[in-house]
Amino acid sequence: MEKQPVRRRLRLFVLLSGALVLASLVPLLVSDAALIRRNRRALEILEEKYLTRSSSALADRIAAYHASAREELANAANSVRLARELTGENPFTSQNGPEILRGALSGETPLVALRGVNRKGIGSFAGPASLPPVVEFEFRRAFESSRDGAVYSGDPFDAAKLGVVSVIAEPVPDSDGLVGVVEALVSWEPIRREFVDESRRDVRATLVDHQGRVLFPLGPPRRHPSSLVADFQRFPARVTRSEMQPAGAVLASIAPVGRPAWAVLLERDRDAAFASVDRMVRDTVLWSATALLGALLLGLFSARRLSRPISQLAESTRAVSEGQYGTRVKVTGTAEIADLSENFNRMSESISTAVDNLKRAARENHELFINSIRALAAAIDAKDPYTRGHSERVARYSSLVAKEMGLPGEDVRRVRLSALLHDVGKIGIDDRIIRKPTALTEEEFEVMKTHPAKGAAIMEAIPQLHDVIPGMKHHHERWEGGGYPDGLSGEDIPLQARIVSVADTFDAMTTTRPYQRAMDLRFVFQRLRDLAGNRFDPVVVDALIQSYEKGELVPIAREEPPAEAPLPLRRVEAS
Repeated sequence: MEKQPVRRRLRLFVLLSGALVLASLVPLLVSDAALIRRNRRALEILEEKYLTRSSSALADRIAAYHASAREELANAANSVRLARELTGENPFTSQNGPEILRGALSGETPLVALRGVNRKGIGSFAGPASLPPVVEFEFRRAFESSRDGAVYSGDPFDAAKLGVVSVIAEPVPDSDGLVGVVEALVSWEPIRREFVDESRRDVRATLVDHQGRVLFPLGPPRRHPSSLVADFQRFPARVTRSEMQPAGAVLASIAPVGRPAWAVLLERDRDAAFASVDRMVRDTVLWSATALLGALLLGLFSARRLSRPISQLAESTRAVSEGQYGTRVKVTGTAEIADLSENFNRMSESISTAVDNLKRAARENHELFINSIRALAAAIDAKDPYTRGHSERVARYSSLVAKEMGLPGEDVRRVRLSALLHDVGKIGIDDRIIRKPTALTEEEFEVMKTHPAKGAAIMEAIPQLHDVIPGMKHHHERWEGGGYPDGLSGEDIPLQARIVSVADTFDAMTTTRPYQRAMDLRFVFQRLRDLAGNRFDPVVVDALIQSYEKGELVPIAREEPPAEAPLPLRRVEAS
């Protein structure tokens, strides 16, 4: 017998070794990279959230503190006004003037001193025995401003032993005109201590006014160089971001106070803020390298152990791995190999049977699922004889529009399901409202407007429908805003909902209802074009019209209502 040439092949041990190494290496590297990226961003977000919360909380605290001071000042002004009305005396120059002011300072209050003066600057005072000249100057400044009827709020300043204070003032008018001015010295020491507490956390806390000048911490007059302060001057808003400053990269967050027009700016060196991120990266790389080395050693050891007993089954196992689950093998050799072959055959047959059963069950479950949804939609539509079949038609139109827009098959499926279920919330609406042949009242219409949110709440209990809920919940939103339930606008409205909205309106306009007859298609398309850009997404409207022009979207005619059926005016709204 002629000896067959021996073809040199890669040894199974080498093949398994390489496969196990790759199986260990690639997933580990990919997972580590994803883990590092995700954890890095998570830690960065946590740091950003901390600064955002801290700046917002401090801004709210300042706003509340200032509002409390102004309220106390208003109470003092009211006491002065009331004393004048009751006694007929001038409360600023009478002997009871200081007593009235001291009464306003009793209890916990941010005020440390009160001064009430008439239009000539003469009056009473309650507070510390002596005040620094800078306080007297601020009192005079506040008096000059409020004497003309304006409410005055001064910036914080250092008043020596009194600490950080500011002056606020309020005019006291009566029926005859301005009587005088009540001024208050506000202590900002509690707020200053909160700023100091932030600095102990490696955070620089700054209070700026609407002109970008630094109010806290006190020091020489200067403007803050942060771009967030410049943005605040243009448009007061809460913003957190990284930026470059002359001193280096920082993570900063600014929060407007509101009244007064100040803002709290918190800054932290980026390196210090993200030190935990760097530690996480180093630790992840170290442990990953250790795990990788262990995986490589384990892969080599396992490959050597596995290569010997399974080398003769390589071809058959490859066939099974390619989907040929019914493959059977016949292997000669030792008892162990024979047992392995028999087990393999039983396993292959079992897998083949199980896969067939699973495929059949999946088909049956899918059909049952779709039919159940159709039955539910039909049941909702049947509540009103004029909307029977409405959900099926909207689902058909929606899927055709989605295909025309080039959406993937899975997205088209989701759009169809959301269209089938878009009115499921009407199950929670009183039949008297749904079947009402005349115009709905404002109260009834408000009840009807709840059906998208109710439908979404009902379907939230079904995990398989979570990805179609946006189309159900928001199909009554408007492209320009002002829709319901959430008042979304533009591309904030989910694409599913934008498609269902146009299809819903198209069906409502092309079928006969108690409050309207089916409209001419040319009028319908022109009306949709008119509404594109304010009520509907123009792209979706164009897709529906193009689908019709291609002959794919064909309106499904509805039977006309009886001749005697009334056709009263009613709020125009898609079903």
